[in-house]
Amino acid sequence: MAQSRQRVKPRALETGDRVGIVAPASYFNREEFEAGCAVLRQIGYEPIYSESIFDRDLYFAGTAERRARELEEMFERDDVKAMLCARGGYGANYLLPLLSLRNMSSHPKILVGYSDITSLLTYFCDAGGLVTFHGPMVAKDFARADGVDLRSWQGVLGGEK
Repeated sequence: MAQSRQRVKPRALETGDRVGIVAPASYFNREEFEAGCAVLRQIGYEPIYSESIFDRDLYFAGTAERRARELEEMFERDDVKAMLCARGGYGANYLLPLLSLRNMSSHPKILVGYSDITSLLTYFCDAGGLVTFHGPMVAKDFARADGVDLRSWQGVLGGEK
């Protein structure tokens, strides 16, 4: 039987926090991305991202090396309190052997996504002991008027009981 390991829970997300947007899988529609970022601003967060997030390599959001570097850099930034994925799709699994889980685990943050992002969420949870969240993505859910239940979002990530 596997040993139970202590989970590292990130701090709650607060109004005014910077949220890093990462694209660890497929490329995405820029207009939908911008619409999702606009909603994040409206609800009180400051979305930040690297311009390289718009790179494209076949159907990926850039090379695996670019996507892994982006993810690690966002984890290591002290000014970033959470990370939201732009979208899922395909390709996040290629990042697993490229990531420095030790460095990332020493900077616990909220990480939110679903679909192909599940491979990262599971890896960080099982191998790194981090609490991760299945939840809305920027260029998919936040980009749609009814894509995110904001009360639920705040309840889970804002630390409400």
